[in-house]
Amino acid sequence: MKSVLAAGVGLSVVVLSLSLGCNRSEPAKSSPSTQSPSSDEESPPDQPRVTSIPQDLQKDIDALTHAVETLDIPQALTGYADDYTSGTGRSKDGVREVLTKLQEGHVRIAVEKTEVEEATADKAKLKTQIRLRYKDTFRDMAEGEVIVTDILRHFLRKESEHWKIYTDERISTYREGRFGEQSPNIRLEVPAKLPTDASYPVTVSVQREGDKNYQVMVGHYPEDPEFLPPPDVVTELPENGVLTADLPRNQNGESEMVRITVIVEDQQGNWVGTTTVSKFVPGLRPSKESEENEEDEAVI
Repeated sequence: MKSVLAAGVGLSVVVLSLSLGCNRSEPAKSSPSTQSPSSDEESPPDQPRVTSIPQDLQKDIDALTHAVETLDIPQALTGYADDYTSGTGRSKDGVREVLTKLQEGHVRIAVEKTEVEEATADKAKLKTQIRLRYKDTFRDMAEGEVIVTDILRHFLRKESEHWKIYTDERISTYREGRFGEQSPNIRLEVPAKLPTDASYPVTVSVQREGDKNYQVMVGHYPEDPEFLPPPDVVTELPENGVLTADLPRNQNGESEMVRITVIVEDQQGNWVGTTTVSKFVPGLRPSKESEENEEDEAVI
């Protein structure tokens, strides 16, 4: 199960890096989502929209979007610069590997919203909201559905006749998986940003039923992990349905993912439902693009 979940985390990172646009007829606008968001929080506020987008940029966006949504891997990879490095250090070859896993996992991809935040003759900045859906299992429970809503910012540059992604950064992530007939409704509260303190609190709220028992697992891990580590906390849910736990932050101040799992048991000890939720906590370190801009300004 851990390998499947870890792959899902990586997939959302890479697919977002590829999915640059969905509004083909109105490139300067964002199309509203036709689905209710899986997250219990609103998306980050939009910046002022760019009023004019280079036609060749929009053309490359449209081609890349189609390639991603249909998982045309060779075509999708043409949208990457050869020296591409993601915000978590993934290379272009890593993108190919993850897209292959997407195909094998029969993941459905929908680009729900895009916004061109900046555009010049040779550089562009885009924000994309994408949703992934796939089937998964939790231990010996029945198959369930996992929905990932991700928002990323992509940085592109003009190379010869086409635009290429050369880096990106994550803005937010909400991942929810439901398994079994009685998966609980839960809410996860995390800090808006990784604190400078050695630890930070997270709060889990569960709509519990009086005749059920609830086990809660709370953990955290790097933004793009090779595998999921064991949880930091494994405990029974308090009677009031609210659990607060302190998690140690990483010493490098890098972004993290917080993950909770709530398992419901009936009076006979049988598992009757499970819900998993993961949320992104932005780190203290600036993005690669921000660091490069600061270096350029220092040189000037």
